[in-house]
Parts: sequence; structure tokens; C-alpha cells
Amino acid sequence: MSFSSDEVNFLVYRYLQESGFLHSAYVFGIESHISQSNINGALVPPAALLTILQKGLLYTEVEWSVGEDGEMARPVEGLSLIDAVMPEVKPLKPVVKTEPGKPGSVDSSAPAGGNNSNTKTEIKVEPGTGVAGAGAGNKTGAGSTTGTSTPTDQTTVEVDSSGNSGTNAGSNSSGNNGSGSNPASGGGNSSSTTAGGDATATAAGAGQKKAPNSNEPGSSSGGNAGNANSTSADDGASSTSTNGNSSTSSSGEQPSSGVIPTGGNVSTSNPDAAAAGGNAAGTKAVGGAVTIRVGAQGNNVQAGSNTAQNTAPSGTISSSTGSGGTGTPLVPMEIDESIEIPESKARVLRGHESEVFICAWNPSRDLLASGSGDSTARIWDMSDANSNSNQLVLRHCIQKGGAEVPSNKDVTSLDWNCDGSLLATGSYDGYARIWKTDGRLASTLGQHKGPIFALKWNKSGNYILSAGVDKTTIIWDASTGQCTQQFAFHNAPALDVDWQTNQAFASCSTDQRIHVCRLGVNEPIKTFKGHTNEVNAIKWCPQGQLLASCSDDMTLKIWSMNRDRCCHDLQAHSKEIYTIKWSPTGPGTNNPNTNLILASASFDSTVRLWDVERGSCIHTLTKHTEPVYSVAFSPDGKHLASGSFDKCVHIWSTQTGQLVHSYKGTGGIFEVCWNSKGTKVGASASDGSVFVLDLRKF
Repeated sequence: MSFSSDEVNFLVYRYLQESGFLHSAYVFGIESHISQSNINGALVPPAALLTILQKGLLYTEVEWSVGEDGEMARPVEGLSLIDAVMPEVKPLKPVVKTEPGKPGSVDSSAPAGGNNSNTKTEIKVEPGTGVAGAGAGNKTGAGSTTGTSTPTDQTTVEVDSSGNSGTNAGSNSSGNNGSGSNPASGGGNSSSTTAGGDATATAAGAGQKKAPNSNEPGSSSGGNAGNANSTSADDGASSTSTNGNSSTSSSGEQPSSGVIPTGGNVSTSNPDAAAAGGNAAGTKAVGGAVTIRVGAQGNNVQAGSNTAQNTAPSGTISSSTGSGGTGTPLVPMEIDESIEIPESKARVLRGHESEVFICAWNPSRDLLASGSGDSTARIWDMSDANSNSNQLVLRHCIQKGGAEVPSNKDVTSLDWNCDGSLLATGSYDGYARIWKTDGRLASTLGQHKGPIFALKWNKSGNYILSAGVDKTTIIWDASTGQCTQQFAFHNAPALDVDWQTNQAFASCSTDQRIHVCRLGVNEPIKTFKGHTNEVNAIKWCPQGQLLASCSDDMTLKIWSMNRDRCCHDLQAHSKEIYTIKWSPTGPGTNNPNTNLILASASFDSTVRLWDVERGSCIHTLTKHTEPVYSVAFSPDGKHLASGSFDKCVHIWSTQTGQLVHSYKGTGGIFEVCWNSKGTKVGASASDGSVFVLDLRKF
């Protein structure tokens, strides 16, 4: 048996990440040089440290319970981790005594282990050798590793950053993490090298915007939950919605967590609710408590059994089905089998070797792009004429020692230009890249000093906008790949950006601020303040007049350039709001006669549809049982797709709020998107799968 300090450090690093201690994990990762280790984090299951600790504790309990005669005398129950490492607490070995007057009796002071069939044992155990906690034998099961099945009917074309390509028909040639790769579900454990060669520390977390960082179910990030009901009025002109009573809910119950209080504050994450590296399942707990999130698909903790969700000794179990703060348990409605999408209408695309964070349809053709923690993006040909789902593998490489080597960093963002001729990708390696539809690399954009969290083309297709952990946003000239202007107004990582016009945009950050900037102007033209926690996403309405923002403070706010304070402060969600989307409806759109609505997706497992003009909730969509990470409107605005970590993609009617179609995949859903015709929905998942749902003939 042997282990290295690198292995111990990596398990501690991952434990800190999964527990929501992201700042501590970041500092520890830098000081312990996690990025230089040869550990493939994608293969390490969630809660690995707790799993091995529990096994060691179980061994210690058994060791201490065995008498000198080698027989199991009486189990030592309730042994805590602290007791196990304190030699002075170790109980005395059991002493064997016999009842006096019995044949063959031995003196009570005789050595234990004498041969006497009539002896009855009396166990003397030193008091105070254990504390109340989980019983012996509870183990935390290791989460499944993220892998890939070898496709048998696909043609894979690999293209690296240097433009070299090769075809491998019928084999799995998906992204190789390479020796020494360490994506760790998001690459937060690695340092990024910028174009100038400067090695800079990356932020902890997965390769999504914020990874999803500390904002998992059961947390109220940054202690700001108490501020969620604070309102900001603009001389009486602002409105605040705090209850959502004007909404019509498609199910009558609101979600909540059931917590079994116990003595201590240790736990694990549920593998079914985690990305391969566990970042998406990490929950921040107050005072060091970490919850176990139990999946809703039959993975509930069974009393007395050693399931993968059993708590660590003296642990706190929180059975989360997407909780609200009301204390009322969520009772998800049963899904009618008649609306389930059959397998014949779903095409599952295998090839990625790690979780797939993002996907997006080409606006002109049925090409689906996906970005993954395996340091590749892929372009899948989903046209009806191509039954084999051919894929192009876009390998993200960096220069090292004069050679092109895989970056081993997550692809965090991607976006097609307006005519679908170019695909832009952003990576944790700090570079943005522009690719052609045949997989050739057109440009590498290197100016950020760390991971890129968001990336968008403007409508004209001449500029690309990016946001990074280096607190800056950059406008790039798409034709030359050069930085046109860099904006350094945030004092914390920038999480999202969105164009208002072809030259003006908004950006949001963990600094709780929203800046509106314009090309050629050296100061923000507007700054919005009001959120009390990090702002996760921002979106301009189709007309570019209203800006919506969502935050870890559990509020959704609507802003106007004509006001300094928000127009609406919408406070119906009971947990962090991860993303928002406007419907493609209203004046100036292809659906001018349909009312404009806004959708919000939250870690409380619900999706809400809002009438922004009135500032009221129209529908609450409650059939998901885990955090909802993505929503997308159909091109006609009549349907909404939602993707959750319960592995389900739901299709809803935006008019009635009713569920019309449903499909359950094999991993937690990070992203959903519609093709331009509104006939297909793409989704990307935590198990490395991508799938496409064909909604025609339904």
C-alpha cells in the first residue's frame, strides 16, 4: 500500500470544492500545485475523501472490537473520526470472565482467550470512546466515473488547434485528456496559460460560468439569503413581487428539503446529482456542514442499508428534491406516459469523455455544437440525410515547448455567428477560438489572463464579446482575431455578457454589479446596483430596451437604461436563480402578436414564466426534482424546454404552463437548445452524452 502527497492533496482539494469552500479550494490548489499532478480528476468520483475516511473508520471500529482471543466480543459503535485518531481514547481489550461455580471456570484475572465452553463474556469498554453518529458499516458509495461508449455507426473527424485532422471511422476518437490531464469536472484545479505565456491561477469550480460553485441546493450563498426580500424602489416607480400569488402553478406544491439532524457536520454528494468531478453537486453549508443531496430517481437513503447516499459518521443528511424555503415538501406530479418521448425519437450522441457543459444549434443548418470538460468541442451533423451522426472533434490545444499539446481544460462556452459559418468557443485555458464548420481553426484569441466564462457574437457577426475570471470583458475583431477593446470595470470575475446593440453590451459579475459599456467609450455608460449576491446571468429583451438579471440572492430584476434602479424586483424563487431567457415574441420579433415573457430557472427545481409588463408570475413549472440549469424557448415562443439535474428534459406549453413532452436521459442536464426550425431539441449532460429529441409528428 502506498499513496503520495499529491493524491492526498487532490482529495482534500476536491472535498473543499464539493463542500462549497471555493475560495479555500482555490488557495489550496495553488499552494499544493494541483495543476501539476498527474491525476485525472474526471475519473475520481464525488465524495472520494469521505468514502475512504469512512472505510478507515469502519476498519478501526472492527479492530477495536476484536478481543485478544480473536473473537468479535462487542462492536464499538458510534466511533467518531476524532476518537479514532486519539490513542488515549482507544478502549481496553475486552476481558473474559466466567460465572463463579461453573465447571471449568477461570479466574476473572486470567488472560482472555482461555478454552472454556461455559464462559460468558463481560465486555469492559472505557467510557467516552464514541459519540452519537452513523452506525458502523455506513459507507459512501463512489460515484460513477464519466466515460464514453464507443460508437459503432459514427464517423469521427479530429481537428486540433493547429488544424491537423484525421478520420477514424467506426471508432471512438473523442478527446484524449492526455497524460497528466486534470480536468476535475471543470478544470478548476488547474492553472491556465495565457497567450503571453503567463501562468495564472484559475478560479475553482467547473467549466461553466461559475461552476456552479457554491450555489447548489441547500445553500444560501454568501450569507445573503436574508437580503433576498430587500427591494429597491425608484421613487415609487419600481415594483416588487415577493410571493408569486398572481401565478397559476402547474402543480400545487412548493419544494422543500427534509433534514435529519444529527450530531456532526460531514457528508458527501450524490453521484447521480453531480458532474463527473462533483462540482455541480457541491453544496455550501454554514459552519462547515455539508449536505448529501439525494437523487429523486429512486436513490433515497434506506434506513440501515449501506447505500451510496448513507451519511458519514455524525453526518447531516439533507434529502434534497429541489427545495424551497417554505418547509412544504415538493410532491412532483406524475408524468403522463403518453407525453414521454419514445426512444425512437431520441438520438444519443456518444464521444465526449467528460461532462458536456454546453450545446448550441447552427442557425442555418442542423449542426449541433457541444463543449465539454474533455477539452474538445464537437460539431454533430444532425441532418435527416445523415443517419450516422458524423462528428467533428475540435481539440483545444496550447503551445508548450514549441509543440501543440492538448490544453486539458474545459470548453466553457460556445456560440455560432449569425449566418452559421463560424463557431466561437471559450475555454478554461484562457483562449477564445474561432472555428469553421469543417472543423478548421480560423483564429485563436489570446488576451484573457485566466478562464473564459462567457462568449457571444454580435448580430452583425463582426465582433465577439467574452468575459473571464480576470474580471475583464473583451471585444474581439472576428476578422483579425485581435482585441479591439478590453473593459476592466468589475472587481471580481465576470460571469456573463450580452449584446444590446452591435457595439453596446452589458456584463455581470460576482461583484454584484452590472455594467453597460460601449465600444470606444472608456467608462461604463450605465451601472446597475441592487443585487446582494453574485449575478449569474443577464439578458437583453429582443427590443434591447429591458435588461433582465438573475442572482444568487434568489431575485430576478428588470432594468431600464432610463432608470438607475430596477423596474421590477421579482422574488418568488426560494433558491439561487441560475439562468434566464426572454421569449422571441413581441414587437420587432418574428412573433409580434404574442406577448413577451421571461423564463427563470432556479436551484429550487422550478421554472417560472413572468409577465414582465405587470411584474407577475404567470406559471410555475414544478415537475423537475433537481436544480434546473437551462431553459430555452422554441422559435415561435409557444414552447419552453427545460433541463435539470434530475436527468429530464421537459417541454412545456408557455400558454397553459402544462407539460407536453418529457424525456429522461442518462445524466444531469446542463444545457437545452432548439434548432432554428423548432423541430428538434438538443441537450448536453453530465455523463458525457449529448442527445437530440425529434419533436416532429407529436
